[in-house]
Formats: sequence, C-alpha cells, structure tokens
Amino acid sequence: MPHGMPTLYEAATYRITVPGYSGTHWADWASDLIVVDLTSQGCPVTILTGRFDQAALIGLLRRLYAHGVPLISVVYVDGE
Repeated sequence: MPHGMPTLYEAATYRITVPGYSGTHWADWASDLIVVDLTSQGCPVTILTGRFDQAALIGLLRRLYAHGVPLISVVYVDGE
C-alpha cells in the first residue's frame, strides 16, 4: 500500500466534526483526543482530533451515535 494510506490496523490521525459545543467532557472519551469548539459558517461546532486505528475510530463513531450526536464530517488527516 502507498505510504500514508490508511490501513485497518495502523493508527492514523482523524478529524471528526460535530454540531454544537462540547465543553470539555468529550476529552475523557479517548486519551490524546484534542477537542476544539469553534464557529463554522456562523454555527457552533466541535472538532475532535486524535490518532486511532480503524477499530478505535469505529468505536468512537458508535459512541457518538449512541449519544445522539450527528456527524458533519470525518476526515483522514495522515498516517504519520
């Protein structure tokens, strides 16, 4: 596989954007999760950034879903 492409088992950095402000409570969901609240196009959003393998990423997405948090985007940032 070309360098920098995601795999199922290697950790990569992902940026997840959800609507609304989180405060800081989501930082407890994963170690090293960076939580940033900001305004995008006039609306409050929270950006969650962290390194996850695919299983951990899916676990975080399922947890967001279970809490009724809709997704705006999930972006693969890099594999390094």
